[in-house]
Amino acid sequence: MKCKICSREAEENGFCPLHSKAYTNVLEKFRVWEAASNVSWMGYLLEIQKNSLTGVWAKEVAKYLIEEENKR
Repeated sequence: MKCKICSREAEENGFCPLHSKAYTNVLEKFRVWEAASNVSWMGYLLEIQKNSLTGVWAKEVAKYLIEEENKR
């Protein structure tokens, strides 16, 4: 099975190892952001997209999650 984001072989959560690690980090950091600033999930994902210090893998995960949220 291929990664939901790229063409690499998928492992956990349907992501390749690189995107899986980024996904885990995005989820973990959201708890911190939420407690500190009461930000919404979508607001957090949008901030990740805009932040110049955010890594490429995390930005790709955030973009994917935003697109998935918009499909609902």
